[in-house]
Amino acid sequence: MIEVKTYLRKHNPNATNGVVWISFYLNRQKVNFSTKVAVEDKYWNDRKKMVTSGDKQAADKNLIIENILARINNVFVKYRLKDKKLTRETFLRAYHRPSDYDTFFDYVIAQQKRLSVHMEMGTLATHLSVMRKLREYSPTLHFDDITKDWLDDYFIYLRKELDNNTNTAYKNMGVIKKYVRLAYKDGYMEENPFADWTIKKTTASCVYLTEDELGKLLSLYKSGELEYKLHKTLEFFLFLCFSSLHVGDAKQLKLEQFTDTSFTYYRLKLRNKKPEPIVVPISSPLRSLLNNIVGTRKKGPVFEVTQAEQTMNRNLKEIAVIAEIDKNITHKVGRHTFATIFLRKTKDIAALREILGHSDISETLIYAHVLEESKQEGIQCFNGFEI
Repeated sequence: MIEVKTYLRKHNPNATNGVVWISFYLNRQKVNFSTKVAVEDKYWNDRKKMVTSGDKQAADKNLIIENILARINNVFVKYRLKDKKLTRETFLRAYHRPSDYDTFFDYVIAQQKRLSVHMEMGTLATHLSVMRKLREYSPTLHFDDITKDWLDDYFIYLRKELDNNTNTAYKNMGVIKKYVRLAYKDGYMEENPFADWTIKKTTASCVYLTEDELGKLLSLYKSGELEYKLHKTLEFFLFLCFSSLHVGDAKQLKLEQFTDTSFTYYRLKLRNKKPEPIVVPISSPLRSLLNNIVGTRKKGPVFEVTQAEQTMNRNLKEIAVIAEIDKNITHKVGRHTFATIFLRKTKDIAALREILGHSDISETLIYAHVLEESKQEGIQCFNGFEI
């Protein structure tokens, strides 16, 4: 048992008043702190460790002391029930832990309000989606509930119950980790459960079209056989394939950004990070697509009407079936297709990085599979020599 001592501490032996302090030892380390309750010497009962009734505020002062002792005991009990070692550092962290949020979600909402001004809209949408999943799993999640074992259980839930792939599951855990680390730093959690829980780096999925598959879509587009909604979906998708753009950047594009040989834009994703202008050369098929889309218009948005991404992806699946392409085509495949074909033809990853507007070369390296293929093809040139 830990012996807790309550005593009146005076700044010098001759003083007539003092402040009530509390002290005890944890693993031979002394813990002592002030209750900030000032008492005159004559009103302190050292045997009962309480303020006597001669002090007009005795009841309030004794209540403060009792509450502090109760908080100390609660920390002792919590660690004893968890069979965990209590040190001076862990005690002080647990004792001073703030309690102004009822649930983990209340804390997350407050943090999102604070961080949203610096967060990209896409990133914020992802965070909100992750928290919606989490709330469905545990509506009243509290800081103390989030342990290493809980993280294991939730990861299994994402994989098995929600059928999330490994990449998606780890991305969800990565978002949760950001808020858990903030909560730990702010003192709402006594431990950081992610300290022993690894978010593994997985290879980013990169579905793209081959030149033959892209050719099939171009033939389908030029044939005019598709119904109008599918035709417009395919037209927009092909624009992504030849322009390198994300769907959001393409929707924001204006004719004023085009010259005869190139167009210039700023990535929507980087708008809060002082982005550099990105200049993309215009190929012949992109110029033809642009002419088909805008007709005789000289200014304004390139795409006056656009489909929702969900609708677009649903239409692309139907188009893939018609074109006999056995791949899960989404709008993201357009940008991946541009990058893969460009890199296969040029082998210039630095130029590709500039066109894609990547701030870090590691982003561009998801297309390194093309360079690996080129190495395998290139090595064949030595097969003509005999030894």
